[in-house]
Amino acid sequence: MQNKQETLGQYFTKTEIVKKLLDLLFDHKKYSLNIKIMEPSSGTGNFIKVLKQKGFENIDDCEIDSELTKKPSDFFNLSIKNKYDFIVGNPPFSKYNLKDSYFFPKNYLKSRVSLIDYLTKNELKKEKEKIENIFILKALKHLKDKNSTIGFVLPISFFIKNKNKAVKKEILKHFSTIIVYQNDKIWFDRNIPCCFAIFTNIEKLKDKIIIIYENSTKNEEVFNIDKFNEELIPQIIFHKNNGYIKNDKGIPLEKFLENKNIKIKKSYKENNISAKNILTKNKIPPDKAIEDYKIAVVRVGNVSVGKCGLVNVREDILNDMFYVFDVQNQYKKNKQIKEIICKQINERIDYFRNITCRVGSKSIKKEDIYNFKVII
Repeated sequence: MQNKQETLGQYFTKTEIVKKLLDLLFDHKKYSLNIKIMEPSSGTGNFIKVLKQKGFENIDDCEIDSELTKKPSDFFNLSIKNKYDFIVGNPPFSKYNLKDSYFFPKNYLKSRVSLIDYLTKNELKKEKEKIENIFILKALKHLKDKNSTIGFVLPISFFIKNKNKAVKKEILKHFSTIIVYQNDKIWFDRNIPCCFAIFTNIEKLKDKIIIIYENSTKNEEVFNIDKFNEELIPQIIFHKNNGYIKNDKGIPLEKFLENKNIKIKKSYKENNISAKNILTKNKIPPDKAIEDYKIAVVRVGNVSVGKCGLVNVREDILNDMFYVFDVQNQYKKNKQIKEIICKQINERIDYFRNITCRVGSKSIKKEDIYNFKVII
């Protein structure tokens, strides 16, 4: 199983999650039961089972794993002459740096479906690409018409700010409505951060991106379609909007911090400051020059991200896990403001953890620090 997760990207969506995702889609888009549907990586068949329970029968599917189907077939060998009203499923999440990963372009040079038919010029130049991106690009070529829809489970990394821009550009050539859904449940037998993305055309939602995060309640945000390359991860947006960023109280740190890089000694071998001890560095010693102390925030790590301390640029050596900020000129000798900023960031470490959902190690951006509000 582990090997197939690494090479084939097999993460099978639980039936109760599939029901939730399809209900969400059909709440927004109405289809007759006779539409033609494609499931391009059917796996254990949970999407097909639920679709049939709902009365849909005209369903094609592809699955390459012979242990899961009597008739294995590869979606990338399916003729683009085959057109569909609805393409839905959970395409593989594979580590595209592995040579034996599915999909590896060189393996398809002799395929009856040419790579040129569905890859962009940008993708054709690459030796390898993330498998979910290739599934999206190929699915776009199977759309029947403007009323067609793609609904894919995707890793949330797809919606990180300014990632996958070439693929997103292709999506916008076909669709004017995007719905991104995430909840607080575990969708697979392994907790992989993911979401359900619906790419479609709905007149009343034309040029809109609907972001939905569901925990005990359903929370919804609406953005213009031109924000497609912004950070569109529902859980992150939910926590930001329920944290200090939209809170009327407090002042954003950008009002106190300089927006420039701070030079400080860094080394993994010789550092005396790390995520383990940074919380102890919360006061400026009375015998030290206040202006030598800068604000250091842990920028990466599943447990430590968001921790803050005050470091001395003349004496301390950090590893590379930190953003370092200096306050603006009028505050450089203000011991109280520096210590208050440090204290209030550490009081909300959970907030930073909650806005850093990523595949792999969590990380925050500098803008997350600048937008954070403090009460001084």
